[in-house]
Amino acid sequence: MALNWISLMTIASSIAGIVFFIYSYIIIIKIKTIFPSGKVRKKWSIIQILISIFLIGYIANIIFNITENVELILIMTAIVYIFGGLFVFIIINLSYKTYRLIVSKE
Repeated sequence: MALNWISLMTIASSIAGIVFFIYSYIIIIKIKTIFPSGKVRKKWSIIQILISIFLIGYIANIIFNITENVELILIMTAIVYIFGGLFVFIIINLSYKTYRLIVSKE
């Protein structure tokens, strides 16, 4: 079971993604201490949950690449597109609301 260069590149990319998501998760914990309650904090918690889902997906992607399970990789790619779009939408919307909240308190 020798992995080809595409599988190796995919695994390396997944590992890099895991590192970025873990760092993002840590930053969200810090952000949530700034907003101890309210809607903004709840939405940051949703982002935390989505990051957890992505982390699980990236780990599964590594496993599926090592086991060469092409069908699951294709399904997972479609799911990542859906959750990725949702993730970006929530981040942009939440950033806008967070900035608006900060500016209104100044």
